[in-house]
Amino acid sequence: MKQKLFLTLSVLAALLCDSRIAQACAVCITGANDPTADAFNASVLFLMATPYLVVGSIAGGLYFVYRRALAKSAQDEAAAAIPLIWNQEASER
Repeated sequence: MKQKLFLTLSVLAALLCDSRIAQACAVCITGANDPTADAFNASVLFLMATPYLVVGSIAGGLYFVYRRALAKSAQDEAAAAIPLIWNQEASER
């Protein structure tokens, strides 16, 4: 049992000391000012911005519909203020 534990720990230590594993991300492998690193960073930016764009477009659409409904209700109220039926009370003026 102790031999298996020692073997497992020594394999893990050897893997952690390997320099290829330490450079596992795209930015660490390529270094600074590399087109691959720039492309990786741009893709992360697009992936982070997408949910905000979706939620923002839904919120903007709801705001547009709300403002349009307010304008329509105000227009309907203005049209309702004008009497369209001629009755006896209106003719006595």
